[in-house]
Amino acid sequence: MLGVSHALSGAALGLAVAGFVPQLLGEQPDAGTVLTFTAVCAGAALLPDLDHPSSIATRRFSAASFVASHAVRPLSRLVYDLTRGRRDTGRGSHRGLTHTVVGAVLLGMAVNMASARFGTPVLVGTLFVCLALAIKGLDALVPGPPSLVIAAGLTYAIEQAVPGGTAGTAGWLGTAVTLGMVVHSAGDAITESGAPLLWPLPIRGRRWYPVGSPRPMRFRTGGAVEAWLVAPALTLAVFLLAAFVVPGVAPWLLEMRGHVERLIAGG
Repeated sequence: MLGVSHALSGAALGLAVAGFVPQLLGEQPDAGTVLTFTAVCAGAALLPDLDHPSSIATRRFSAASFVASHAVRPLSRLVYDLTRGRRDTGRGSHRGLTHTVVGAVLLGMAVNMASARFGTPVLVGTLFVCLALAIKGLDALVPGPPSLVIAAGLTYAIEQAVPGGTAGTAGWLGTAVTLGMVVHSAGDAITESGAPLLWPLPIRGRRWYPVGSPRPMRFRTGGAVEAWLVAPALTLAVFLLAAFVVPGVAPWLLEMRGHVERLIAGG
């Protein structure tokens, strides 16, 4: 799937998890917690493509992402070679380790431990990186100033101006990273190629089996189905979820509706 769909699907999942799960546990999340978790989940939905040299994740941070990609690709290839089944084919450098549930969980655990140990620097850094990725992924919808500039401004705003800031995500922000990466791979699984989500479980003699939907239901990456059905549906889901779960958004929308109705009535 394209960057737009990955970012939107990550944002929708992040809103649902950060908004509803705490409520099921008897807690009311603050706006900063929901927005931080959502933004990280949206950006992390582009991270798996660090194993592709021309992806958004690889090109986003210039030298830093270039180096990260050139570390991920050989690592993924090495793990592939060490664990491949008798019927596995390919090199394992793309749609490899970063497209597996195990890989996503390991990275998420690392972020959880780091954010619990070091707090704000890790939380703010993770938010900035993931916001930049998410914004770059949405360039087709909201082109504008460089995504790094926008990400820096939004990160500062969330940390300093939104109630709760990033603090409420310490120790579990890595969950957003895991969910974002998994939703990316699940999205890839319903396109033409599939993704090795269940590695290292052996399936039909393959440990890197490309899990996917039934072939008649698969669609082409960047095709008409994604552009005219998937992306609009995800956009609507994000707006509706934001109105329901982000504290303060619903009252603001009702207030704006009141202003509009008064303007129309006065006109």
